[in-house]
Amino acid sequence: MPARQEQTIDKQSTPLGILARLWWMLIGNVLLAFSLIFIYRREGGFLHAADGVFWVTVASLVLVRYLDIRYLNGQTPTGQPASLRDWNRYVILLPAAAAAVWILVHAANRLLAGQA
Repeated sequence: MPARQEQTIDKQSTPLGILARLWWMLIGNVLLAFSLIFIYRREGGFLHAADGVFWVTVASLVLVRYLDIRYLNGQTPTGQPASLRDWNRYVILLPAAAAAVWILVHAANRLLAGQA
């Protein structure tokens, strides 16, 4: 009787796994960059739609990264298995870095955009 081999499903290779990984590694970050460009180029009031897009994207990156690790056998950018410890670092670093860059872009908009 042949030995039965269990087939393990590589959840990272499923369409949902690929989409999650693409979102938190590429697409979401590109959307953040475009939001920052729109914030910088915006004239007038302090908050506008690009700010909303920016912060919703930050929140979605944190959520998708969690779902990727928890349910889709997420990996680090180097291909190693990710853990909730990786997510804890991500949930601290991403919002902190996003807030710092967001403040800098708003300051640059106020100080430099009027001079162009």
